[in-house]
Amino acid sequence: MSTYKTLNEITISSSAIVHNHQYFQKLNPQTQICPVVKANAYGHGLIEIAKIINRSINTPYIMVDSLYEAYELQKQKIKTPIMIMGYTDPQNYSVWKKLPFTFTVYDTDSLLALNQHQKGAKIHIKLDTGMCRLGIQKENIAQFIKTLKTCKNLKIEGIFSHLSQADDPKKITFTKNQIKLFKEMVTIFEKAGFTFKYKHISATAGATIIHDPYFNLIRLGLGFYGYSPFGPHTNEGRQHRLHLQPALNFTSKIALIKNIHPGNQVSYGGTYIAKQDETIAILTAGYGEGIPRDLSNKTSFILKNIQCPVIGNICMNMTIIKIPRTVHAKIGDTVTIIDPYSIYKFSNILNTIPYTILTGLHPSTKRTII
Repeated sequence: MSTYKTLNEITISSSAIVHNHQYFQKLNPQTQICPVVKANAYGHGLIEIAKIINRSINTPYIMVDSLYEAYELQKQKIKTPIMIMGYTDPQNYSVWKKLPFTFTVYDTDSLLALNQHQKGAKIHIKLDTGMCRLGIQKENIAQFIKTLKTCKNLKIEGIFSHLSQADDPKKITFTKNQIKLFKEMVTIFEKAGFTFKYKHISATAGATIIHDPYFNLIRLGLGFYGYSPFGPHTNEGRQHRLHLQPALNFTSKIALIKNIHPGNQVSYGGTYIAKQDETIAILTAGYGEGIPRDLSNKTSFILKNIQCPVIGNICMNMTIIKIPRTVHAKIGDTVTIIDPYSIYKFSNILNTIPYTILTGLHPSTKRTII
């Protein structure tokens, strides 16, 4: 019986995922490491990664951004507890009678809605310690506590914040000030009679440079997938690149091979003009699958261990590469678009961060766990 052949495929190494979790656990032996799977698990596949965690990683929580992501995991019968870190419209708490998730709160509307509609729900309180994003500011704690004391149906489990500049070693003072402010804010809650099972402030960068026993939980995002938020010339970045294992590979297929001649203009806009007779191959993936269009004419993909330049503008579902004379290519050959080193290369070319490349990988591309 014939089997269906996938044109584009993202493969995920489960052993790399487990290795990366263990690496950060060894760095922080007194702290529990919670994987973050928001944004389709940083492009790796929400369901696929959650199943690896469920099967192979012991953790208090899987961290997601939204109620939608949490519900998708619930439908897959993921057993690991799920914590929602992002915003939920308070009205949505009334849609389901009993949601088995842990929720983030930082405003009184959410508190009151949860207390009314999700009795017994566990919550983590989020503080703004300097990022100026979600979280309670210090001057608003007193009013928040006043409302919190009326919410007898909720179980207060944790309190947390987020470091905004921990990936820059030159800004360690700012990071230390965030930690100092966090402790001051938590003390206000504790003096009001509240206790917290979990206190957390670190993501990947913080997990690398902060080992304060005051904190007992880490939200591990980018590092969980084998990539570093630190620059390549920092000590932290070098250590990450040495020890972490990128888990993702993205491949495509050659749909057509053709010869072009001097003066032929390749793809939209004719941004590549052949200067001599050349052999080109058309791949079955483009920016619709998550290959950044700004990489047009600026990078190369791998065919039979040889770098093949991307020529012309990347199309929605196709990309064109030039085949070196030394390479014998044929229709159906596999071309590697992303390997363990490509993310850093692409980020450098585009003057961006690895997050934007990874999260741009389209969910429709098949993910396979190996």
